[in-house]
Parts: sequence; C-alpha cells; structure tokens
Amino acid sequence: MNQVKEFHTLQEKVTDMIRESIFTQVYKPGERLIQDELAARFGVSRMPVREALRCLEREGLVAFLPHKGAQVIGFRREDIEELYYLRALLEGITVQKSMNFLTKKDRTELNTLVEKMDQDIDNNDMDSFITHNHQFHMLLQKGCNWKKIKLLTKEFIEGYPAHVPSLIPKTMFVSNEEHKQMLRALELKDPIMLRQLVENHIMRAGNALTQVIE
Repeated sequence: MNQVKEFHTLQEKVTDMIRESIFTQVYKPGERLIQDELAARFGVSRMPVREALRCLEREGLVAFLPHKGAQVIGFRREDIEELYYLRALLEGITVQKSMNFLTKKDRTELNTLVEKMDQDIDNNDMDSFITHNHQFHMLLQKGCNWKKIKLLTKEFIEGYPAHVPSLIPKTMFVSNEEHKQMLRALELKDPIMLRQLVENHIMRAGNALTQVIE
C-alpha cells in the first residue's frame, strides 16, 4: 500500500513539473515529449513519466499521436479565457442553487477548510493548499441537485485549473481571502452575493493564468 502511495506521489510531482514546463513554454506546442528523456531529466523511471503524460492527456495539454508518442498541444490565451469564463458561469449558478441546502456540518467543514488553507499558506505547503482548495469548491456546490451542471462544473475544475496555485503561488493568499468572503455570503444567506464572489474569484484566477503564459 505504501509503495502504491509513493508511486502516486511521484507521478503527481512529475505531472506538476511537466505541466509547469508546458505553461512556461519550456516545452512548446508541437514538441515531442520523449519518455526516456523525461525520466532522465527528473531522475525517475519511465512508469511515473508515462502515467504523468496520460494525466496531462486527460487535461488536454498533451496528445498521443500514432508512431510519434506524446506531443505538446498548443493552446492560446483564448482557450484559457473560454475555459475560465464557462467555469465561472457554471460554478456561479451551482453555488447559488447549493447555498440553501448546505447543512450545518457542511458550513463547519467549509470554515475548517479555509483555516487549513491559512495554515498551508503559513507553511508554504502548495500540495496541501491545492487539495483543500479543491475540497472547498466541491463542498460549496454540494447542495445543488442539478446533476448535469455539477458534472460539467467538476470537469472544468479538474485538470490544470486545480493546479493554478502551483503556477502562481503568490495568489494563494488572495484566493483564500476571497474564500472568506464567500463564507461571509453564507452567513448573510445571500445566494446572489455568493454567486458573484465565486464568478469573480474564478475570473481573477483565469486572468492571472493568462499573464503567466504570455
């Protein structure tokens, strides 16, 4: 069991490093990603590299081409803007529908997650912050019973949007301060305010990401 956990941790680290290299244009669109070269660069075996590339394929950053292997897919500023605009709209609607159906336990857990993210920032623990941030956003949507929109929103949250803090670490503090404003909207029982805060939160992250890749 420990060996499996260590493998996943190693795979996640390799995935993070390749993803960051794609966003910072170290690996450019159209460039081949050769597993042996990546394994040598990161000092790992081919297995975590192969799994990392499959993960990035699901995120739409890498494609496996016949007889060529993995290759970086080009993406434009417009692609990022589209993704975050759609995510902002969908997640905004979802949290608005969710708010009145969140239980007292849910609200307590949301507060706990924000406190944990404060600790993550103090400890400069990026991996833990990413995990708690993802849990916060998913729990905030829990009360919405519209299954299709929740499936779509989950798809937009997964992949590289979840890893924006690792690409822009300075945004962690701002992000969690915005989470605290969302908690305030819950206290005020104001679903419109919550929706607007979530939409602005996501759009800010998207704008910050487009600046990184330029």
